[in-house]
Amino acid sequence: MAYAPLRVGVIGCGAIAAAVHVPALRRIPGVRITAVADPAAQARERAARLVPAAALVEDGEEVLARDDVDAVVVTAPSGLHGRLALAALGAGRHLYLEKPIATTLEEGRRVAAAARDGVVATVGFNWRFQPLVARARALLRAGAIGEARAVWSVFCEPGHGPEWKRERASGGGVLLDLGSHHFDLVRWLLGTDVEQVEATLRSEETEHDSASVRLVLADGTVASSFFSFRAGAIDTVEVLGDRGTLRVDRYGRTLSLSGTRRRVLTADLVRWRAQALGRRSFEPSWARSLRAFVDAVRGKTTELATLDDGLRSLEIVAAAESAAGAG
Repeated sequence: MAYAPLRVGVIGCGAIAAAVHVPALRRIPGVRITAVADPAAQARERAARLVPAAALVEDGEEVLARDDVDAVVVTAPSGLHGRLALAALGAGRHLYLEKPIATTLEEGRRVAAAARDGVVATVGFNWRFQPLVARARALLRAGAIGEARAVWSVFCEPGHGPEWKRERASGGGVLLDLGSHHFDLVRWLLGTDVEQVEATLRSEETEHDSASVRLVLADGTVASSFFSFRAGAIDTVEVLGDRGTLRVDRYGRTLSLSGTRRRVLTADLVRWRAQALGRRSFEPSWARSLRAFVDAVRGKTTELATLDDGLRSLEIVAAAESAAGAG
């Protein structure tokens, strides 16, 4: 099917954007990357190799001022998200904003309030589009394990990454970087909101590099999570129900059910696992999330994380920091 060209500007071309977002956008039919912004010369050189025809600029607002940009994908450091999102929405551009929505509640609320009719705006909670996670949600919605009683989750990535992730003020810390994903998943998987938050934080090598969080949901379900930059790589979510248990292991690429005979794997999951065999870094959720965004811009019905979803996740981060005496 032929589509009208969608002209996209990318703001931020760091390692993840260059490895994931830009290649994924280039594979979507009818999408053309017309401009890339990054203040680092090395990043612009990288972008020039990936998209030779794109205009290369230093400031994201230069992208928004161009008349050949219909939509923007913001992959800049977290500390810049709020300002860039407000500028993009103010300019009437469709917006794909990597999480978190902002680094402060004040700015996050301003971004959510800036949503405009006719403008597609989503926060990049790409784990919603991870095949195992999407299947887990379908099983939960179908009552595969009955009524949820508790949730356990762990997300750890050894190493803090780029320099800006070392301090909370610039957008660092495990709650914004890792926890925000799981806070969104708990709400999305169980279809309910968070009412109470308890937390402890540790700062060993970098600020807020480990956290333990306990959430009490509106229906009384308790979700307990651990996040760290100082532990081995793991990303799991386990939901205990009154008739069984469901567990997703993203790095192990497994989805398991106990206490039920429901079918776990679908044809889509079998194909994905075959593709992923021997490719540890293969992760399709970013590409699926970006394609859903493009589909929404083209008028198709898709289920995207909203700016309000982004704000809810940030509110949980802020509550956890407050509970831990860090904010």
